[in-house]
Amino acid sequence: MNQLLLDFEHHTQLGPTFASELLGLAYSTYAQVRSGARPMQTYTRRHLQALHMLSRPDLEKLIKEHVRGRN
Repeated sequence: MNQLLLDFEHHTQLGPTFASELLGLAYSTYAQVRSGARPMQTYTRRHLQALHMLSRPDLEKLIKEHVRGRN
């Protein structure tokens, strides 16, 4: 399991399907990276770091804008 993605899901309080949407990744790709079957791309790692730096209100706003069913 990819600990960075597990931490991201915990931080955002999103499951894998919604977390993949927020990152703009196809769920199949996200699932492969999450399971360790596929390496994480540098741009994905940087995106995760940037999202972790957002304030909670800004993160929640982004989630509402980009994740279906969260508005």
